[in-house]
Amino acid sequence: MAVLIRTGAILLFLVGWDLVVRLGWIDPMFLAGPLQTLAALVPVTIQVAPDLAATFGAFAAAFVAGVLAAVLLGVPISLSGYAYKVLMPVLALGVTVPKVTLLPLFILWFGIEKTPIVVYGALSGFFPMIINVMASIREIKPNQIMLAQALGYGPVEICRKVMLPAMLPVLSSGLFYACNAAMMGVFIVELALARHGLGAVIHDFAMTFQAAELYAAVTLTAAITVAINLALWYAARYFGRWRE
Repeated sequence: MAVLIRTGAILLFLVGWDLVVRLGWIDPMFLAGPLQTLAALVPVTIQVAPDLAATFGAFAAAFVAGVLAAVLLGVPISLSGYAYKVLMPVLALGVTVPKVTLLPLFILWFGIEKTPIVVYGALSGFFPMIINVMASIREIKPNQIMLAQALGYGPVEICRKVMLPAMLPVLSSGLFYACNAAMMGVFIVELALARHGLGAVIHDFAMTFQAAELYAAVTLTAAITVAINLALWYAARYFGRWRE
């Protein structure tokens, strides 16, 4: 029943979208219909293949760098009660402060090539990830570790069988947030200054009023982002399958 409701809602949205364009309620120069968008999807995908590779190469580098930095810093900070109390408010502030206001500084420091895209994306993913890393450490119960030690588990087994399973749900949430934040950071910089990448292509389509191509590129971007999130979700479900 839930699947039928969702499918019906999507179909209703597409029909309404098509009618708005066909009846001329919105100028087709600014809004392409779903059929025009679908027709432009394959040509746009072929056209933007190099830019697609550039964007997701930058995203992969930013995502991995942000997550690794968050893990390497978040774990020791959480294990130190004093460091946790001092740094947690600062790191939480890093999540809430709009980092786009610092974009001119990133351009000044790193230029206008690929470096500011990766650095900004990594920083965007770093803050939500480190907050979740630090929160996940708090999920580990000391009595669980004591019980594992009493059963003769070594440090590696304790990490693999006790600590990681306890941390996994919160870490999974952090990966989702970091993924979306890193992707958003990459697109923001590409929209602002890049000459290559999906963000730059979308900017060019918008400035030249190629509505069908614009919506096709946005649809392609959304589909790939959803695919990445689904891959993370299935990975988290696979590694956390013991909870079921």
